Amino acid sequence: MKVWLIDDEQPCLDELGFLLSQYRDLKIIGSDTNPSKALETIVKNPPDAVFLDIDMPKMDGLTLALAIQEHCPGIIVIFITAYSHYALEAYKTYPLDYLLKPIRQERLDDCVVHLRKHFALLHSVELPQKKFAINCFGAFELTCGTEIKWRTHRVRDMLLYLVGCNGYAASKQELLNVLFGGQSDKSTVHNLHMTFYRLRNLLDIIDPSRELIQLTKAGALMIAPGICDYTDFMCFARENSIITDDNMMQAEHVLSLYRGMYLEKEDYEWSNEITSEAEVEYERIALGLNSVYIAAGRFEDAVHILKALLLHNSLCEEAHAFLLDMTLETGDHDAFLQHYERYAHILKKELDLKPASYYQKQYDKIKRLKGNVHKDLIGS
Repeated sequence: MKVWLIDDEQPCLDELGFLLSQYRDLKIIGSDTNPSKALETIVKNPPDAVFLDIDMPKMDGLTLALAIQEHCPGIIVIFITAYSHYALEAYKTYPLDYLLKPIRQERLDDCVVHLRKHFALLHSVELPQKKFAINCFGAFELTCGTEIKWRTHRVRDMLLYLVGCNGYAASKQELLNVLFGGQSDKSTVHNLHMTFYRLRNLLDIIDPSRELIQLTKAGALMIAPGICDYTDFMCFARENSIITDDNMMQAEHVLSLYRGMYLEKEDYEWSNEITSEAEVEYERIALGLNSVYIAAGRFEDAVHILKALLLHNSLCEEAHAFLLDMTLETGDHDAFLQHYERYAHILKKELDLKPASYYQKQYDKIKRLKGNVHKDLIGS
């Protein structure tokens, strides 16, 4: 499906382009910050759908949408804006959807599903039954449009190990160590070659074009973006040492991929190091995103991120400190007392420790104040 993107702010265009690049059936054929220039190009080479901002100078998105539909009937319009008050007026142009900035990944997923169905109705095309996906966070799951026949358990083991290699080739000795306990006799080497051959055949059945996933002769598993939660997560982590306003939305997306520990239901010794690395990166990205939220005054989003982090790591000292500091700064004493008591209980149970003395003093102070207020109410 061919799509066009229009927004007068280049960073917003770049952000939207990144988010939509995850959907392999969407092909971005053009984008522009100038609505008039975009209209001229669209009329000459119409796309199937346009994502466009509403609040733009010279020609706003509503006027542009009407002009596009006049010249190219049938183009699907999806509005993106930071202002909800445009919604009623926007629907005069019969858009398919209306997305508010900043765009949430879950909301965009719903929009794209709706877009695919609408496009299929307009063009009488058959939608794919299942999207190809590899999930490694939490329980391992491979989803595709065909039944998976592993032939042997080592084919599955090899796939999982190569996913963990994150695009790097695995040597023959490395695979012998992992799959066959280090044995290297002639029969074992033959079994290794057969396992490699069977895995390549299986992947070719799943993706004959080898555009989404490919096992190279050198022993590297190449996975396209948007297919595997672990590889997408680690790619972002390695390319973004700092979380800022510019990569905030990507950070939100990769954090949503982290649904549990890496291969948490599998029992592989080799996965322990990968699990630890992913946990460290999850915590770093979550705390970085939290700082961006706090700087922008988005305290509810910051609290949500911190609570999600504590579900994965209840002993994260920085997350607890952020939550305690925010409740103190906002004057939410009840929330501070509740979180302090929860934190103190966890520390006592797990490490036989107490929270930092600063928070202990603040807790005692607030308890005394509340006690005095209670006495005054009774006395009155």
